[in-house]
Amino acid sequence: MTGSPRKLFSGAALAAAAAPLLLGAAGSAALAKSPKAGPGHPYEAIAGHYPTLRQANAVAARARAKGFKAVVQPNRPGHIEVEYGNGWTTPGPAAALCQKVKAKGLPCAVGVEQHGVPKEWGKQ
Repeated sequence: MTGSPRKLFSGAALAAAAAPLLLGAAGSAALAKSPKAGPGHPYEAIAGHYPTLRQANAVAARARAKGFKAVVQPNRPGHIEVEYGNGWTTPGPAAALCQKVKAKGLPCAVGVEQHGVPKEWGKQ
């Protein structure tokens, strides 16, 4: 190794300090990969999209049984979304909710609403 310990420490310290900037405000890789919301397209926490209402309702029932609110949003035939939360102007609340949901063994991803916020969510 030809670098001095001082230079190695400085490089490591710089990398550690820069990591949250590269990964997003919360320092989360998932948050850094989340899509960007625009006017009329808030952030959401979703279980996913399902081909049938029966499958979507089953996922929503599992979430409710574990203490989460879940809304089933039919977007189009064969594309039915299950949401845990919706309506946020920043991805942070959706990412925080996803951490709680995943800790209970349920699927969750941060997304951007494309079909209108369901009335069940009201104001977040």
